[in-house]
Amino acid sequence: MSEVFERSSEVFKVDESLGLVFGFAIVSKIDGEPYFDVQGDHIPEDAMLKAATDFMSKSRQAKEMHQGQPTGDVLFAFPMTTEIAKSLGIETATTGLLIGMRPGAEALEKFRDGTYTGFSIGGQYVTNEAP
Repeated sequence: MSEVFERSSEVFKVDESLGLVFGFAIVSKIDGEPYFDVQGDHIPEDAMLKAATDFMSKSRQAKEMHQGQPTGDVLFAFPMTTEIAKSLGIETATTGLLIGMRPGAEALEKFRDGTYTGFSIGGQYVTNEAP
């Protein structure tokens, strides 16, 4: 079974000189506990890693609030799982998918002025059904 979803997460940095916005596109855990969004949904680290691999290899396009034509690109993505962080000697309270996005000019201005404070991602997930 396939279901469409939308998620939001926090932007941490707007780089004015390069026109980039950085933050978590997906949050999987906070303080070692599964993170559930306002809809009550949770994206486990393994599912995030699989989705990020697919997204970065096939699309990387950014839309403004899921609408219209692509208006920018996700230029950087790093899957920060508990295991990856530990293997790199990184201590972090939050795990998930870190991204660096170059939005279009209008969207960048909305990040700059605080209209947009997070990323909103969309996609679909498939629930496992017993055969």
